Amino acid sequence: MQPEPGRAAAISTSSKGTSHVVLVHGMWSTPETLQELTLAFENEGYQVHVPRLPHHWPRKEMSPDRCERLASTSIEEYVDALLAHVQSLPEPPILVGHSMGGLLAQLVAARTPCQRLILISSAAPAGINGWRWSVVRTFGRNLFRFPLWRKTTQLLLANIAYGVAQTQSADVQKEILKKATYESGLASTQIGMWFLFRKPATRVDSRAITCPILVIGGTEDRLTPLSIQRKIASLYPGQASLKAIEGACHWTVGGSFLPKVRATIFNWIPAKPETVTAAASTQPLKEHS
Repeated sequence: MQPEPGRAAAISTSSKGTSHVVLVHGMWSTPETLQELTLAFENEGYQVHVPRLPHHWPRKEMSPDRCERLASTSIEEYVDALLAHVQSLPEPPILVGHSMGGLLAQLVAARTPCQRLILISSAAPAGINGWRWSVVRTFGRNLFRFPLWRKTTQLLLANIAYGVAQTQSADVQKEILKKATYESGLASTQIGMWFLFRKPATRVDSRAITCPILVIGGTEDRLTPLSIQRKIASLYPGQASLKAIEGACHWTVGGSFLPKVRATIFNWIPAKPETVTAAASTQPLKEHS
């Protein structure tokens, strides 16, 4: 039986490992979009959890009622659902977020202990200007849905081919579209227009995050550019390592760039799950190409 649509549902897979990993999907996504990344962690012996953000069901299951509820779902609700899932685990997990999920992962890690934090093509928290012309063009006509904070947004193939996966194959782009769903207009507003709010929901208390952090960005990312990843990494001096994936677009959790992302992740964390610790990194901010 499926959980109520407003609650965090999750795909949880058993494995031989003892360390838990929580993967947080991004905008217009569902747990199914992270299947390749899930398998990568499973193959390394981790127990993987992929929470479903509230109301993020496959598009064919999105009834008008579900769309209406999604439209006004806030960043705070996303974070609360993820926080409940993380805190239900027997130990602090490795927390991994892609795109909007990277921002959500930071907000969660600021409120509960994590072993490690991995941010892949992360959305910018409040205080960092994430707007570029390429971002506007990627969002396209979604930006003209008024009032945006009461609407849902969606991806078209043209949006994906330009700003999400332009350096991936046509087949990968079509697969992304196939698995895409709708997104909350309110959450989109809170992320993109944080400066309109007196207390932005997307402001991260970076001092509250004490675990080691890996920030991964693509050199050709048009939605959350490498310059944004550098600024995110700079929020965590002495903790964060920054890795640039040459030629990679925003879609770094599958397709042709996943092998490089996978190698980057498992070169950074200890080889065996049981050796992962919660100790803060003492390494200075470093960037590799």
